[in-house]
Amino acid sequence: MNTIFTFLSGLIANNNREWFQTHRTEYDEAWGKFNSFLEQLIAEMGKFDASISFLSPKDCTYRIYRDLRFSPDKTPYKGHFGAYINADGKKAYYGGYYVQLEPHEVILASGVWWLPTAEMRALRQAIVDQVDAYAAIVEEPKFKAICPSIGMEHFKRLPNGIPKDFPHPEYVMCKNFTCCCSMSPDEFLTMSVSEIAEKFHLMKPFNDFLKENILINFEEMEGMKDVVKFV
Repeated sequence: MNTIFTFLSGLIANNNREWFQTHRTEYDEAWGKFNSFLEQLIAEMGKFDASISFLSPKDCTYRIYRDLRFSPDKTPYKGHFGAYINADGKKAYYGGYYVQLEPHEVILASGVWWLPTAEMRALRQAIVDQVDAYAAIVEEPKFKAICPSIGMEHFKRLPNGIPKDFPHPEYVMCKNFTCCCSMSPDEFLTMSVSEIAEKFHLMKPFNDFLKENILINFEEMEGMKDVVKFV
């Protein structure tokens, strides 16, 4: 696995097509290591989430090439390897499991990055209506130890429709329902695949709550551009 971090460090320092082509063999080796790791990880996670057991790494991985069409940053390659493990696909609107390896950080994450306004409003209302069940998930000590907060961005005030006296405003003020476990590459390299899978196992009840309470209007989805949750 060190091969992955070594290659990505070089790529970040030399993010251009000439360097990449010169180091294509190193890329192929690192990418192969990442896919081998994912295959083992999916097998381990399938023991507690049978819905993903049929997936292969190619169902989950993102390309190393950046989409430059709308970005002011024209560097051609991402500085990380990423994969989204979700039975409904990489563009699913339900919670999944995300892993990202980069030279200075490893991210294990879960949840949903984006939902349409109506569906997000309904999910927040479900949390209000089932606050005890939701609290039991996000306040569970082992879960909270690896995922101390929900959401990467937060509103400064309660969203419309939430009762002002709701006892846990922090549960509904996040702009996205994601949880994240971050660690250094050195820590990651000391862990077995089963230990990594166990962290995702702790996140599964959070994903299950989301899936049970996200009601997607697929006719509405047809008229909307797909949004990729994690990049």
